[in-house]
Amino acid sequence: MAQSKQTTEASVGETTIFGGPTKRFFVSMLPRDIALDDAILDLVDNCVDGAMRKEKRRLNQRRPFEGYYAKLSLSSNGFEIADNCGGIPNDYIEGAFSLGRSDVSKDRDLPTIGMYGIGMKRAVFKIGNEALVQSNSDGGFFEVEYTKTWLNPENQDWELPIRKEQTHKKKDRGVTITITDVRKEVGKSLDSQAFLNRLKDQISEHFGYLIQRGFRIDVNGNTLKPKTLHLKYEKHSKVAAIRPYDLETKVDGVSVKVTVGFFRPLARESEIDEELEGPRDQEAAGVTIVCNDRVVLLADRTMKTGWGDGGVPRYHPQFRAIAALVVFSSSDAEKLPISTTKRDLDVGSDVYLRARKALMEGLKIFTDFTNKWKGMEEETEEWFQGPKADAKTGVELAVKHGGRIRGESDARRYVPELPLPRKRNPSRRISFIRNESDIIAVSKYLYDEPSQKPSVVGEGCFDRVLKEAKSK
Repeated sequence: MAQSKQTTEASVGETTIFGGPTKRFFVSMLPRDIALDDAILDLVDNCVDGAMRKEKRRLNQRRPFEGYYAKLSLSSNGFEIADNCGGIPNDYIEGAFSLGRSDVSKDRDLPTIGMYGIGMKRAVFKIGNEALVQSNSDGGFFEVEYTKTWLNPENQDWELPIRKEQTHKKKDRGVTITITDVRKEVGKSLDSQAFLNRLKDQISEHFGYLIQRGFRIDVNGNTLKPKTLHLKYEKHSKVAAIRPYDLETKVDGVSVKVTVGFFRPLARESEIDEELEGPRDQEAAGVTIVCNDRVVLLADRTMKTGWGDGGVPRYHPQFRAIAALVVFSSSDAEKLPISTTKRDLDVGSDVYLRARKALMEGLKIFTDFTNKWKGMEEETEEWFQGPKADAKTGVELAVKHGGRIRGESDARRYVPELPLPRKRNPSRRISFIRNESDIIAVSKYLYDEPSQKPSVVGEGCFDRVLKEAKSK
């Protein structure tokens, strides 16, 4: 019995096993979860965060980032991003290079979107085989090098040498990340003009509202201009006109603004036909989500933002004039409905579900208007000749003219009165499909030539039969 007792005690003895990360996961696997363009946007995000720390007391002003910049230089031969946003403060150095943020209280009072502490590192691992990070701040100068040896997935040495100087350099206070050995697959993208054009567009869209506030971004020597959503906007009055739906509220310390409207005239039948025959660029149509002045979702047309749910129709080319902007603002980034990539949403959060409810209410108003005027789009043209306003900064209908919402003390909502059709005999769409050879035959019969558009042939058939019907 004594022997049995000793064996049992040995079998339940407590020890430990390693539960930490491997180098392979961070340098090889983690970068696969992010696209190259998103990785580059992450680096620009870090520049903006630096400017925010420097201008913490001026963030409520219209252009607090005037004079700050991020300059990108990229090709297959190398990648560099340099800013003048203050550099990395001494008490931020360790956190800046650790893989994951241990102290979540840092930047808690800044309107940033960085929460996880992996952005810079993941971007560096994505782009190159080695990199040099240099920081010049009021607290001094330092540089950290990611060598090929350190980035080898088999190397489990996590220590990063740092070279520090107590005094700063005589140049702009900021951070420079230089990658001279670009990964082969990344180099191909950076040599592609199509990729560079798309990247410039993404930066102009993602940081458009920050560029509006003074932040300058250069890509290969070109200063980018902001791309922001502008909606048709008539000043408030009792006369029906094209005005946006607008709601402002607060949910758990997060300010929410939802604005829905028309950014262009209603789509004509010919445009809808072209879109159905082959997808085309639909400009700003759909829902754009902004968190702390960064666009995290652009022109979405899915159920994620309410399309096809709760009485809102699925997106269709006939709705290509409708656009919406949802703005979330908070000094606590953890409360924002945002994913780790900073380019997608946490759709289950309470703050997002409140915004989605308002989105669906606004989308229903403008899809109903579009349906009521279907086939009579020409008659609405005069209402779209008026001015536009920036959806984020120029539309203040909820605050100035909105009504209160029961049960939400901080909420105000403006529901527009849109023009209604006067006709009691509305137009209706006729649509059908026939073989191309038959369409050519009818085109030749009606017009003495075979190449008329299918829509013209269909309209010609209807007009001929209608004339005969009315003559009897």
